[in-house]
Amino acid sequence: MAIDFKDACCCWSKLLTGRACRFYNVICCPFVLCIWATSIYCCGCIRVYLNRGLYKFCCCLCRAFNCCWLYTDKDFPPEDASLGDVKGDSAAGDREEGKKFAGQAKWIRGGRFPVPKDKEGRQRRMQLFSEQVDSRDICQGALGDCWLLAAIACLAEHKGAIQAVFRTKEVNPRGKYVLRLFDGAKEKWEIIIIDDYIPCNKASHERDGTCKPLFSKPNKNELYVMLMEKAFAKFCGGYSALEGGQTIWAIRAMTGDPARLFYRSDACDNWQRKDLKNFDDPHDKRKCGLYARDEKIDNETMFEILRKYHSLGSILSASGSSGADGLVTGHAYSILQVRKVNDGFMGIGGKDYKMIQIRNPWGAGEWKGDWSDKSKLWEEHTAVKKQLEFEDVDDGAFWMSWSDFIQNWSRIGVVDRTVDINSLSLHVKDDSACAPTLGCCRGCWAPSLCFDPRLNCKTLAILSSL
Repeated sequence: MAIDFKDACCCWSKLLTGRACRFYNVICCPFVLCIWATSIYCCGCIRVYLNRGLYKFCCCLCRAFNCCWLYTDKDFPPEDASLGDVKGDSAAGDREEGKKFAGQAKWIRGGRFPVPKDKEGRQRRMQLFSEQVDSRDICQGALGDCWLLAAIACLAEHKGAIQAVFRTKEVNPRGKYVLRLFDGAKEKWEIIIIDDYIPCNKASHERDGTCKPLFSKPNKNELYVMLMEKAFAKFCGGYSALEGGQTIWAIRAMTGDPARLFYRSDACDNWQRKDLKNFDDPHDKRKCGLYARDEKIDNETMFEILRKYHSLGSILSASGSSGADGLVTGHAYSILQVRKVNDGFMGIGGKDYKMIQIRNPWGAGEWKGDWSDKSKLWEEHTAVKKQLEFEDVDDGAFWMSWSDFIQNWSRIGVVDRTVDINSLSLHVKDDSACAPTLGCCRGCWAPSLCFDPRLNCKTLAILSSL
């Protein structure tokens, strides 16, 4: 096919985003990689060190003049008004916490949460992220926002996706954090600035000084889940505005990518596709609708479609559970893996097993049927166990067969995650002196780009695999 001369000559402006013609993308790829690596990682590392120096200087200055420099968000203050009329989710937390929260919250800065010492006896501190973001870091509290935490858990399975939501890349000494969320109705990103005040159980704090968050809880010493929940609360108009919602809406808000839902009615074995559309409503940021497409899919084809989505890095979720065998009715779950394995020698010649791995964002409460953690089928089919790398761990994640899945679930959410330059950021493991430099060195290791199968000629110039 002939290349238009005018298009070939005028596409230079698109080169840095990988949208120029194939010839220029391939030829200029090494130079574009170096430019982005320098911009994201080297410059990002320098900014971290400059910020740290500035914070230390300001801290010393404030101590000298006896003034406070900690940040407090006046638009979303640490008061009961920011909670709203929270009904609670008693299934996820204490029944006392499942009631209204007026007067029960003690707002404590997340950066000052007490953290147990490490194995060497060194005192640890709260971090924005640990070395690796893990969906097991996410634990739901007494707020009925499983749909949101399931979305965060889904995103946590994709490298760099959670970090892309944050403009602030490490713990901020002032307690000020900047995130971005996508307003689907206006089709643009919105910057969300919050402080690190977290609503905690007032009675527990007064009784023994513990910091027990009322809502999402840190599994280790990470802040990002609680801060993301707070950013969504500010975005939507209060914590109470997060009770009940669409998981795919939350994923779209964090990625800006198109979202769809596959729905199966009890009356038939077909799945119907519905596309998400946001509406501009000043009183409801989450107002949206699902519009059916003329597309019917049988169960076998649906599994293969899900496998394809999973292989392409799409973000998947499940909802509309039956409530049987340990599942929670009306609760949103994350889909972690969609696999087809064979129990024959070297995975060939035996019986095929269609398996799907799911996770409860509560971090507990799992499926108890076939292929659950305690199922005898794992010992009867050791080849399947080995291929799926199964471990009996009480972390909210579990496997089930596709046949059981279609009997117990009615909705599957899919968001086609765009892998582009915004997926990359400098990852600072902790607040040690060498952490920014190590993050820069790891990020600039460009040779690994050449081996990512998702890259094509159009996106080769984008650092999408780090």
